[in-house]
Amino acid sequence: MNTPIKQRNPDNVMRVRRHQATRLEGFVDSAFAFAVTLIVMSVGHVPSSVPEMLQALRGLPTFAACFLMISRFWANHRSWSRHYDLEDKTAVVLSLILVFFVLSYVYPLRLLFSISFASATHQWLADSPIEIHSIDELRAAYVVFGIGLAAISLTFVLLFRHALRSAERIGLDADERIVTRARIFGWACTLGVSLMSVATACVIPFDVTKPWLFAVPGCMYWLLIFSRRGADRMAMRQIAARVA
Repeated sequence: MNTPIKQRNPDNVMRVRRHQATRLEGFVDSAFAFAVTLIVMSVGHVPSSVPEMLQALRGLPTFAACFLMISRFWANHRSWSRHYDLEDKTAVVLSLILVFFVLSYVYPLRLLFSISFASATHQWLADSPIEIHSIDELRAAYVVFGIGLAAISLTFVLLFRHALRSAERIGLDADERIVTRARIFGWACTLGVSLMSVATACVIPFDVTKPWLFAVPGCMYWLLIFSRRGADRMAMRQIAARVA
C-alpha cells in the first residue's frame, strides 16, 4: 500500500483475495440477472406496433432506476466476495438470504419508481396506467419498498460484520478493517433511512391540498447520497490519521 493517501479511495485500499468466481458467486450472479429479467417481463408483453413500442419506451426511466438499484446490490456483493474471499456457512447463508430479498424486492421496486415518474410527469413517463385508489394503498407501497430495502441493507451489514469478525483468518490489515467498518456504517445508514421512510409513511398526514406531502417518504432516500460519501470520507480520514 504505497499509494499516497490523497490518491486513494476505500475501494483501492482493499486487496483482491479472490480472482476466480466460485459456484456461489455464479449462483448469485444468475439470480441478479434473473431479477433484471423480471423487471423487463413486468412490462407485460412485447410491443406489436410502433405506438405500443413508443408507449413501452416511456417506462425506460423506471427500468433504468430499477436496473441501477439492482446493479448496486450486485456490485457490492461482488466487491465483498473479491475482497474477503469468504465462503463458509455464514457467508453462504447470508448470500442466499440476499438473493431471496432481492428477488422479492423486484416488483415493489418497479412499482414505486413507476409511481414516482408517473406522478412527476402527469402519467407521461409510464408505460401503463398507474392506479392508486386510496392513501392507504400509497402508504402500503412506501412501507413494502422501505422494508425490502431495509432487509437488503441489514443483510449487507451482517455480511461485512462477518468479514470483520474473520479479519484475522483472512488477513485484513489495519486500513482494510477501517474500510470494512465504514461499509458497515454505510449500510447501517441505508437501513436507518429505510426505516425512517417507513415510519414517516405510516404517520404522515397525507392531504390532497398539500401534494408535496405525498413525496416526503420517497424524498428521504436522497439522504443516502450523503451517507455513503460520509462513510468513505470518514474511513479515509481515519487511515490518514493512522499513517500520520
